[in-house]
Amino acid sequence: MRARDAMSRDIQTVSPDTTVAEAALLMRSSGHGALPVVDDEGLLLGLVTKTPLVRRLLPKYLEQVGDLYRSGDFKPFNDKVDEVALLPVKDVMNPEPLTASEDTPLAEIAATMIMQDQRQVLIVEGDRLLGVVGMQDIIDIIAWPEPKTKGEQ
Repeated sequence: MRARDAMSRDIQTVSPDTTVAEAALLMRSSGHGALPVVDDEGLLLGLVTKTPLVRRLLPKYLEQVGDLYRSGDFKPFNDKVDEVALLPVKDVMNPEPLTASEDTPLAEIAATMIMQDQRQVLIVEGDRLLGVVGMQDIIDIIAWPEPKTKGEQ
């Protein structure tokens, strides 16, 4: 089984100038925790995930925990959220996401995802994004493989 057999081809993408707020809304509405960042020609530039967004917010939040406890005011945290929301995703994306070709064996992709602690591998031809193989795609194939026909048994 190869990447082409498991990958999703109809994927949500964003441009590098999409704001963090827009990307976060798209992640929420689509149910995806990551979005490939592509240019106008569909060339892969990176991957934006929820993790770097939280990292941008959390240090400031942790510094303010003592003040929040005493005042009960979340305004400083909200100001930081507003600031990060306006950033373009190119400022928070991973410019070197895990990639593979359509011919990459699915077992190799699964092993890479586990070793790199990633939930998806982007499938490319050169720099052009073709699709994505997510952890759920691999689980579906392992747990619910397509039934074999009589000729294949």
